[in-house]
Amino acid sequence: MKRILVISALAAVCILAIVSYFFYGQEAEAELTNGNTNATQQEDFILHIRVESMEEGFQVSRALQYVGEGSVEVEHQTPLVSVSFKNQNHDYTGSTMTKTLNTGNSYHPQGPKTFEAPRSGTYILFCEARFMVNDKFITINHQEELEFN
Repeated sequence: MKRILVISALAAVCILAIVSYFFYGQEAEAELTNGNTNATQQEDFILHIRVESMEEGFQVSRALQYVGEGSVEVEHQTPLVSVSFKNQNHDYTGSTMTKTLNTGNSYHPQGPKTFEAPRSGTYILFCEARFMVNDKFITINHQEELEFN
């Protein structure tokens, strides 16, 4: 009788360990393996995107640099650079802002955007800068694959 009780207890512990692994071990957050910096140029503007791993998740820093001659006035809604993860969903709901940029200036009115780390796999990061210069709309799109292990 004692032997059956001990074997049953050991079996229960093993089953509990296996079930815990599948329910909790598989759900664990993965770590970003390919964080980097990218730049996409359109006309006199460069969209800079930097992806960095954090303790819990990752962050995306973004900036717009003017490389033309002289100065220009950039008008945009907030955010200047919209970032979405996994699904392309850009939302410009903030108020309109205006900024004068001179040659070489970088403009980053929003701080880094943070995301929770997903499960292991490959996902797409979508970035879009949308603004107006001299009554002309400019849109700069950037996409990149992020790998998590």
